[in-house]
Amino acid sequence: MNYSIFTDTMADSDWREIENKGRQKVPVLFPLGVIEEHGPHLPLGTDIYLSYAICKKIKDTVRAQQGDCLIAPPYYWGVNHCTGSFPGTFSLKPETMIVVLTEIFGNLHQFGFDKVYCINQHGDAVHVKTIIDAIKAANKNFDMHIRLLMEPFDLPQQGLSGKEDYILLDEAEYSPELFAEDDINEKTLLDIHAGALETAAMLNFYPDAVCQDTAKQLKSYSLTESSLDVWLTGGEKVRSVVPLGYAGNPAGYEKKISTAKVIFEKLADYCAQKIMEDNLAE
Repeated sequence: MNYSIFTDTMADSDWREIENKGRQKVPVLFPLGVIEEHGPHLPLGTDIYLSYAICKKIKDTVRAQQGDCLIAPPYYWGVNHCTGSFPGTFSLKPETMIVVLTEIFGNLHQFGFDKVYCINQHGDAVHVKTIIDAIKAANKNFDMHIRLLMEPFDLPQQGLSGKEDYILLDEAEYSPELFAEDDINEKTLLDIHAGALETAAMLNFYPDAVCQDTAKQLKSYSLTESSLDVWLTGGEKVRSVVPLGYAGNPAGYEKKISTAKVIFEKLADYCAQKIMEDNLAE
């Protein structure tokens, strides 16, 4: 495996470059995720790998349009409620995470940056709320404009409308066919964790990190409404509905490879466009 989530981020820069970019008020992309079990076929770092990959695509797209942005060093210590009973799942208390994130935002402010776009690929509701709480605190305390990229279907869980000034709503145009389920056995089920789409996404960006032979052998543990309730409860009971740690159908990944590629390309294009518009508006 010859990849690093620090490649082309601030971690590869020297302090003079950071000082120069801070003076220019260059926007910052901030990859967020966790270290969490993702079944027997994907690595623990799947969420932060994907967040970083999206940020890298956004940065490359912005640069191709003669714009500029930086990627902050990826942050991967978060809240893991649902999968906490599995070895390899690291989890912080929300109050700890808020303190750490707020101080990181304060560092960026000290360096001269005031626009930050948070890209998070871990959907735990408490984790997302914790990020939002840290963003709101930093925006108030440091007079920054930090936003979290969110999907429309995640808004109700947080009681949000998408119009909040700390939310960047993904309004890219996705064809409904992208999300259509071909497998008749999966049509009424929920593939939400380390399943077909997430496995396909990892294959697009990090093929060496996916154990395809294992994925092809795995039976579906996509969730019903009742098993979703167990999943959301967390704790040891989760193992009764997802004994191997994945909540989905990993074996169906091959049919989702092109879908994942299109989704992430459209997302990166949309975010790059918004970043360019934000900076032209100044």
